[in-house]
Amino acid sequence: MGQAEAPSASEREPEREINVGSEASLLVQGGPRHGEVIAIYSEVTTLGRQADNDVVVDEPPVSRRHSAIVATVNGYYIRDLGSTNGTFINRRRIFNDEFPLAHGDLVRMGGSDVTFMFQYSGAKTVRISKVDPPIDALIVDAKARQVFVRGERLDPPLPRKEFDLLQLLNSRRGEAVSRDDIAGHVWAERPDGDVGNHEIEQCVHRVRVRVEENTSMPQHLTTVRGFGYKLD
Repeated sequence: MGQAEAPSASEREPEREINVGSEASLLVQGGPRHGEVIAIYSEVTTLGRQADNDVVVDEPPVSRRHSAIVATVNGYYIRDLGSTNGTFINRRRIFNDEFPLAHGDLVRMGGSDVTFMFQYSGAKTVRISKVDPPIDALIVDAKARQVFVRGERLDPPLPRKEFDLLQLLNSRRGEAVSRDDIAGHVWAERPDGDVGNHEIEQCVHRVRVRVEENTSMPQHLTTVRGFGYKLD
């Protein structure tokens, strides 16, 4: 199914008053603010790495001015602000000028470790202590060096090489990463780049065994033939 098209400006009845209260919020998953609920009060809420954004995510994959949530008379929309690594809704990159947001949608900026769950329930902002990872998602927590698959934390955790590989792909989520980049990052102790394709393939296979339901039909860690690998 294709992504729904956002209504045009003429369809949004701009002459009507927009009542923005505490009905909408962002639930933070991952990072130092994990478990926090951020209320949306403004007609335009900006997200990005720069300090003057309404929601600041200080991580390398996030652009200085990355995306914006816009309140309209027909609901809430998110807009990518020409970011380098893209804005993703429920793991799919958006390209519309404004994409409609629904309660429960997951918002991620590039390969950031932080995910926002959009909430639209009318409840007041509250702070909670723990949020379970979304089911059927692959979440990589770089700071804690933990991986969540289908809502369950991997136990035992991935060994160093396997985690370094997965974290590299996660930092560039949705992009194809070359074998040379993988070799240089995962095997940084070998400055001459003496890493064979077979060694990389075996490392990828070990990761797939842990994160995929079916290693012969991977849903997360996919092969880009003749080039490298990609994390979806």
